[in-house]
This record gives sequence, structure tokens and C-alpha cells, in this order.
Amino acid sequence: MVIGLDIGGTNIKGVVVDSTGVVHAHTSVATGSAMPETEKNILYCINHLQELSHINKDEVEAIGIGSAGAIDKHKGMVITSPNIPWWKNHPLSAILHQLTGYQVFLENDANCAVFGELWLGNGSHYKNWIMLTLGTGIGGGAVINGIPYTGRAGSAMEFGHTTIDYNGLLCKCGRKGCLECYASATAVVNFTKSHIHLYPDSTIVERIQHESLTAKLVYQEAQKGDALALYIFNLIGNYLGIGIANLVNIFNPEAVILGGGLSGAHEFFMPHIIHTVHALALAGMKEDIQYCITSYGDYTAAIGAAKYALDNIKI
Repeated sequence: MVIGLDIGGTNIKGVVVDSTGVVHAHTSVATGSAMPETEKNILYCINHLQELSHINKDEVEAIGIGSAGAIDKHKGMVITSPNIPWWKNHPLSAILHQLTGYQVFLENDANCAVFGELWLGNGSHYKNWIMLTLGTGIGGGAVINGIPYTGRAGSAMEFGHTTIDYNGLLCKCGRKGCLECYASATAVVNFTKSHIHLYPDSTIVERIQHESLTAKLVYQEAQKGDALALYIFNLIGNYLGIGIANLVNIFNPEAVILGGGLSGAHEFFMPHIIHTVHALALAGMKEDIQYCITSYGDYTAAIGAAKYALDNIKI
């Protein structure tokens, strides 16, 4: 048994998985808004997973963690995470080992999503494919000839920080025009705020008088046919298409797989992605690409983190 955690800017998703790929429990808690709260919530998630799966502490062999941001997996360190800004040169593996007693293995969260999808999901059907994880930010990953490419220290494929407008919106990373400024769950909220005055009859106007504006709320209204919500997902799809067209020209993939919480709204933006890729990518690159979403939804990266731990356990 191993525990896999996917720590993002908004939520921590966790699973208990055995070596055959059976998921025995899963849960999700908030990431929190400061260092002590995040640490407390990680420990709560670990304990809650043990309770849900009815296992003892000594039955867990290790913990795998997929963390947002740039990491050094060899040192078990989060170097920087724009959506978890209190982690800078943060020795996450060592701290959690000290707190739990378990072996702890750290990887980038998007890489973990690739591992999970390659192990148990749609990625097992292809040898060359790319993934984008759409959440608070945007992560990415690539499988080349059946092998995940993670880079020198584990921080490769930061697709969310590829630039689609060098003089564009300011990103939390400090650069301008990053893809995640235009096509993440955060972007859904920001674009809705900036366009809502153009849609005074939108049902979103009434809802945000009593609720926080979230990507989930916009998705719910899109399901009801709200014009503003549909426009926002159209916009998101076009921007994603621009970014993915660039990736298609680089990787020549068999498949593009989308993961992360925002991928649940794929019905509203996937057609726009495909249309834009066909308009912008090179002939000979854009044809016959399969577009799909992850098999395990929000928990794909947590499953991949567990797989990473399984593959690296020191007996």
C-alpha cells in the first residue's frame, strides 16, 4: 500500500493504492493559504486516507507527492510554486518524512498525472502523447516512445508557462502572456469578471450576489445554456488551441490528453481546441490526433504520485 498526494494551488487530492493499481480510498482537502495550514491539511489528508481504507499506519510503505511548481526530485525540494507561494526552496520530502516516518518521494504534479494516465488510463494506448492538466494553473507532461520525459530534475514540460503573448497578461511567475493566464480555472474566473458587464442578463450576475465566483459555477451555468458562460469556455478553448498547436508542432503526438478539474468542462471547450489546432498547426502534424480526458479525473495525478512511490521504494 502507498499513499499518493497531488498538492495543487487550491486542493490536495489523495489516494491509497496497492501495487496492482487498485484504489482503496480517495479524498480531497483544501490546500490552505499559508505554510502551517498546508502542512496541517497534508497530515489530515494522510490520516483520513488511512481511516477510509481501514489500514494501519505500518501497512503504508511510502508516500508519493506530486507538487505544483518547479521541483528538484533528487533533493525532495519544491524550488518555487507560483500557486503555493509560501513554498520556496522548501524541503518537502524531508519535512514529511520527519512528521510521518514514511519514505517520501517528490515529483512534479503534472508529471505524476502522466504516470497515472500511462499506468491505468488512456495513455496506455499510445506511445507518443502529451498531457495538459487544467486547474488553478496549467501543468504539462509528455510521453516519448512510451517513456515519460521529466527533464534533468523533474520540472520539464511546464506548458502553462509557455508564452502565447509576450506582451500579455502578467502571470504569478513574473512573466507575461503565460498560457495559464488565459486557459486555467483561474483564467475562467478572471475572464468572467472582465466580461460580465457585457452580459447583464447572465444568470451568473445573480448567483455571485450570494456565492463566490468559481470556474465550477461558470461550468454549471454553461450547462444551463448561459451566454456568458458559453462565451468564456469558447474563449478558453481558443487560447488552449493556440498553446496546444505549438505543442503539436514540437511533439507530433498521437494523442492530446487533458486532466485537472477544469477538464470536466471539456464538452464546452474541446471543439474550440480542435478547431484552433487545425487552423494553426502544421500540415502533417495536426492530422489524426486523438483528443481525450484523463480516466480518473481529479485523482489521476495522485494515482501517478503513488505509482512513482511504488517504483522508487527502498526496501
